[in-house]
Amino acid sequence: MTFTEPYYLGLIALLVPILWLGHRRRNAVGHSQAAIHAHVSSRSFLRHLTSFFLCLFWISACAALARPVLPQVAQRQTIQTRDIIIQADISGSMQEPIEGLRPSFFAPPSTAGSAVVPTRIAAARVAVIDFIHERQGDRVALLLFNDESFYSWPLSRDLDVVVRRVEHIDRYVSGGTNFDGPNGAVQGAINHFREMSEAETRVLILVTDGEAFMDRERTTVLARQLTELNIRVYVLGVGPGWVDNSRLTQDLRQLVESVGGTVIPVGSDAQMRAAFATINQLERSAVQIEHSLTYLEIYGLLVALSGLLLLAYLAFSALILEDA
Repeated sequence: MTFTEPYYLGLIALLVPILWLGHRRRNAVGHSQAAIHAHVSSRSFLRHLTSFFLCLFWISACAALARPVLPQVAQRQTIQTRDIIIQADISGSMQEPIEGLRPSFFAPPSTAGSAVVPTRIAAARVAVIDFIHERQGDRVALLLFNDESFYSWPLSRDLDVVVRRVEHIDRYVSGGTNFDGPNGAVQGAINHFREMSEAETRVLILVTDGEAFMDRERTTVLARQLTELNIRVYVLGVGPGWVDNSRLTQDLRQLVESVGGTVIPVGSDAQMRAAFATINQLERSAVQIEHSLTYLEIYGLLVALSGLLLLAYLAFSALILEDA
């Protein structure tokens, strides 16, 4: 058994001054109370019991505050899976509206059917959720990036959690766009694959409007790392730049094409679903997973025990008062 907040166990030490003060109070008998000595022998046992239950109550209550947990045995499991990292763009440009798309498909559910023009981040959110819903059996991670890359959820088979994270990505839109920096979108995904991925089939999905230039030397370095780790790269391109072949999207497009990746303009439902079908055809590989230790919280049992011990203490204290 371990404790998640063990510092509360230090409160047990307060028993020493509490018992000492109680002992001094019982010994301070004035001459007017001399008659109670006739009852000392009959109450001595009860007094010891009250002290005993008081100690047990205090220890149990302190242990409950320390939140005890019981570790569960870890298990190893071999699964057939693909490791997929979704790197979503939350830079300021993702707040721009997208003309010509169906609001009923790309806008949030609360605005479906209205005249609201969907934003790039709204289109990205719906496209990613649609993608995750088809990923049963795969491990999926969600990373976010603007000026740098950071984790939202690591590689996991719990796709419902990933979807819940995606539903709120529009809350964090700010900053610029960094694809090629040491802490940029591509490097952040590569680092996570190195740390967490054991699958032979690795897929990186970049969801972005792609509006940023990239350093040529860094692009070469990133392409080499993607190739060495056998990472398949797909870009879900939101925004007109991917349709108009904008100069701002050229650098990322060239990186993706240099490693045999695919660019999918989100503005076309047919292209997007066709790309999803291509990813589905990628072979899964065997991965041995050692499940993390799980913990069973038992503080509720100690709270109940503390309540029973407190009742016992009060009951014996009442008996002493009645006897007096």
